[in-house]
Amino acid sequence: MKKRLLFVITQFYKGGAETSLLNLFKLLDPEQYEIDFVILNQEVYADATSLVGQVPRWIQVYDVFGQRVKRGIIDQYIGRIYRRLFHTETYRKAAVKFVKGKKYDAAFSFGEWLSPEFIAKKVDADKKYVWIHIDIDKADFVNREEITKYDDNITGYLFASKSSMDSALSCCPNMKGKTAVIHNFLDKEDILKKSSEELNLDKRGPFLLSVGNLRPEKNYVRQVEVMKLLVDKGVSVQWLCIGSTVNETVYREVKRKIEEYHLEEKFILCGADENPYKYMRNAEAVMVLSDHESWSLVITEAMILGVPVIATCTSGAQEQLNDEETGIITGFEAVDIADRIEKFLNDKGLQQKIRGNLQNTKYKEEGLSEFVDLLRG
Repeated sequence: MKKRLLFVITQFYKGGAETSLLNLFKLLDPEQYEIDFVILNQEVYADATSLVGQVPRWIQVYDVFGQRVKRGIIDQYIGRIYRRLFHTETYRKAAVKFVKGKKYDAAFSFGEWLSPEFIAKKVDADKKYVWIHIDIDKADFVNREEITKYDDNITGYLFASKSSMDSALSCCPNMKGKTAVIHNFLDKEDILKKSSEELNLDKRGPFLLSVGNLRPEKNYVRQVEVMKLLVDKGVSVQWLCIGSTVNETVYREVKRKIEEYHLEEKFILCGADENPYKYMRNAEAVMVLSDHESWSLVITEAMILGVPVIATCTSGAQEQLNDEETGIITGFEAVDIADRIEKFLNDKGLQQKIRGNLQNTKYKEEGLSEFVDLLRG
């Protein structure tokens, strides 16, 4: 008998957690599973890559916002105003109606940004999980009280790395005995295929690459400051950034910093792109300079392509990389990051050593077996 699963998410635009979920959908066997996928708030953004169209057709997708859109533009504006005023979701009734009368083997509230209330109170499932993808002890925007508020109705809390799980237990001890690690899911064939696509950069010189949406925790302002230090040092390199710019506050701040330092031709915001891998393959290094990362999908993707990663010493980076062996791990200060980048770019032997080690690295795809074991347990 097939297992019936429910996944609930706010939006399904390209990001690390969302890409991992899409990869899981691709890995699961339609002969063994029936899946409902509820997307609560898939608003339309000009500079964001929707992943909805890539969900396998055998999975039933219910776009709650899309259903609401059919009622007219006025309802959309009312919904936005209501969310901003009351910090809650106005399309919940349609989602409740969709799951009413259905029984699931397991339901997943996907993302620390989503309140578990929906699956805890409105969904009939034998097991209910909250799937967390960051270090919740470090992220200012996470409401830890809300995440654990429905603990009596939640079977367990899932994390992308052991360090992330341990940090959560340090600030939410009531999770003890209810946690598990499910590593992010990869689609190696897709990564390798897309990386081979032609890249036309108008004969640009060597470049560094950041892949990540402009969100506060990615700290793009610090990246601009690092670029300024590199220019002052006389380092000849450009810095390209692939990712959504829909966060207007962060975008304006980053643009202001670029203009202040006159880096318009050096630090370039390329916007969202469905295929960051063709950029990765051609980069001198991929930069993952977040304030916190539980387990970076970008790091693993770059490593699969044999491209060195320079990362701040987040919990995830320290699990994924060995300094000067399979990548570079830096401190969080702009000066330290710039110094390590300069050393890396000037040391061809170090570059060759890291690239050689990456070619010999075998990547274990633990996530799928961990997920299947969770459902069996």
